[in-house]
This record gives sequence, structure tokens and C-alpha cells, in this order.
Amino acid sequence: MKIKLSHSTHESPDLKKNHLLRFHEGHLNIDLADSHPYYWRELQKAGRQCDQMGFCEIELSGTWTLEEQWAFYQGYSRPKNPGKIHFATLNSEEKKQLKDWIKVSEWVKHQINLGPDECTPLKLAHAAEAFIREVADEQYTIETEYLTGEELNHHGFVGCYNVGRGSQNPPVLFCLRVYPQNAAGRPIQATLVGKGITFDSGGYALKGKNDGLTYMKCDMGGAATVTGALALALSEGLTQPVELILCCAENMVSGHAYRPGDMLRYKNGVTVEVINTDAEGRLVLADGLIKAQEHKPRLIIDVATLTGASQIAVGVDFCSLFTQDRALRQTALDQAEICHENLWPLPLEDWHQELVPSIIADTANAYTTPMPAGASIAAGFLQRFIEPKQKWLHYDLSNVFHVSANGMWGGGATASMVRSIAKTLLAEI
Repeated sequence: MKIKLSHSTHESPDLKKNHLLRFHEGHLNIDLADSHPYYWRELQKAGRQCDQMGFCEIELSGTWTLEEQWAFYQGYSRPKNPGKIHFATLNSEEKKQLKDWIKVSEWVKHQINLGPDECTPLKLAHAAEAFIREVADEQYTIETEYLTGEELNHHGFVGCYNVGRGSQNPPVLFCLRVYPQNAAGRPIQATLVGKGITFDSGGYALKGKNDGLTYMKCDMGGAATVTGALALALSEGLTQPVELILCCAENMVSGHAYRPGDMLRYKNGVTVEVINTDAEGRLVLADGLIKAQEHKPRLIIDVATLTGASQIAVGVDFCSLFTQDRALRQTALDQAEICHENLWPLPLEDWHQELVPSIIADTANAYTTPMPAGASIAAGFLQRFIEPKQKWLHYDLSNVFHVSANGMWGGGATASMVRSIAKTLLAEI
């Protein structure tokens, strides 16, 4: 089926009735006004509708820009038996960009969609290393470091160790450093940190079915997303040394699992009372942030499916952003807008660190019951592990996974924010 895009100057009556598609002279036409306030969203919805109509092979004919084809592809794509797209004419540079975007997004979605038996902490780290090595060419030198199981405890990475100690699949703190040949010997300029909880039972704060337990395989979405962002930055000619840190663990229940009431002492001296074992993401990310600052990078970006509170605040179409650096915040928002990805800033102040007090430790990891501003409180917890004046962005992914298909997505992982994070990284270093 041939799909054409009509660039009308006004909204048609059909569009106002949400009729994006119409048959015309043997092809399917997308009637979409250039002035539509949600142009890119509607174009993605058109792609979703084409898949729902059962077109297993389509051709985008006529004039389509690179971004328009990408928006349509995101809606048309689905995890199981996806249809085939013949893309419209692009120049050689645009063809490469589209190919890179698809390759990276499909890897990210594949990793997030895998079952937890196929994506254990060590398997996730190995997959990330293999993918970065595949994308990087001979112009880059790659170094890796794996800290696994008891090694984590020995080196003082108590968050990853304790969260993952209850599982038969040991936790892993995985570090990968990429050095462009023309920057060999230069210090690390930026570090990407990802939450890689490959399955989250909630620990002794056991999740129920209504808490999303069935789909807690996607709790490693942050790790997959930052790996994809690094891969995309490499494909676009990264010129500075960058480090990737994945904090990988399974949060399980067993006789060896960590418990409510445990107290953790981190390498930077911060003590944490474990109140809620289901607030585990911030515990593993704290290790990653401490590790990230060993090389004193100019920029740290951490990405995580950290809180349900973020999704309550911004819904499933947005990602939440946290930082106290206004210029850095604006850069991240600008890059998201360029990529047509939905990013929204939520509050973060120094005093958010004080909202989960403990009578025995510097802080608790959470309250026993949900409370307002939960996403900001989690960001405040992470800020305890960031040195003053360190440039830092925290993304709380609310839009990483959909349990079923909807009007925008074909179900499963979305690979949202990969492009935005890659562009922010490149813009800042």
C-alpha cells in the first residue's frame, strides 16, 4: 500500500473528526495540516492506524522529510511480526541517520521487551558491551570493568550489592569507557548512568499484580536507554571520552535478600536506612553516581524508571526531568523539542533531600506509604550523592513501556528519550 502525506495549509473537516486517513486514487492519503499543534503526534498516530488496518507492507511515496518518516515509523512499528516499510527518498546523510535511529531504537526496545530470564544483570551488561562494540568503529578504544556479586561489597558499592544479593543472578556494576582516537589520554568528559533492575519483585515490600509486577522486566529501561544514547552519539561522531555505568540487579525475595530496617553506608559516607525495599532504584543509582565522579566528568546524566510518582505527575506520554542547573535544564528541554520527544521539568531543591528523615541514619530511602512529590523526593535522595557544582541531569522515565498497544504505540518498549539524551550529551561536551 502506498502512503502519501498531504501538506495542507488548513485543517480539513475530516481531521477535526480524527479522520487522518482517506483512500484516494489507489493509495492512502494522510491529511495533516502543517499548522496542526500536535503535528508529530498525529503523524505517529497515522502510522499506528496503518498497522491496525492490517497493511503488512507499505511504501511512503511522495515528499517526506526525515523527521516525518521517523514519526510515522514509530507508530507503525510493533514488537511482534512488524510490517515492512519502504521509505521515501532521502539524501545519503539522512538515510544513514534514519538507519542509525532504527538500529538503536530496535536494540533498546528488544532489550526492554526481553523476559527477565533472558535479561539477567550480567546478560544485560554483556549485551550493552557487545552493542557498543558493534556500533563503535576502529576510531574508538573501549575499556570495560565488571564488579560482580561479592566484589561489589568488597569495593563498597553497597547499593547494588544489597539490592541484588537475594537473587541467584548476582548484581553487576558495569563500566564502559569510550575514547576517540584523537582524544586518547584525555579525561572522561561525561558519564551516563542507567538503572538496570532486570526484575523488580519489590523485595520484602512485595508488589502485587495491581502494582505492575507482571511487567517489572522493564525496570531496566534506564540502562537500555543510556546504552542506546551512547550508541547513537557514537554513530553521530562522538569526539570526547565518555563513560557508561549500568547498575544492574534483580530485586528478589529470599533468605539472603536485604530487609526493611537494614542500614547501608555508602562510599561517600552517607548512611541510608532501608524503609522500603521497593525503593531500590535510588539505592543502586547512588553507587553509579559515586562511581561516575571518580573521573570528575563535566557532565553526569542518569536515567531510570525510578518512580511511579513521575508517571502520576506527567502521565505515560512524558518523561520527567530534574536538575537545579537552569542552563543545563534548558539545553535538555531544547534538545527534546528538536527530537519531538515529550520532556517536562519537575521541582528539585536542596530541601527535597530532607523529606525522608531517619532517626538512625542520614536519610531513609523512602516513606512507608506514598506521599506527594515522590519523584522530587527520589531525585533529592540522588542529589546526596552528587558533589557540589557537578553538572547533573536526572531523567525519570514515565514513557518507557506500554503494557498493550494504544493509539500511539504498538505495545511494549518505546525507546523514548534515546535521541534527546544523545543530543544533549553531544551538545554539552
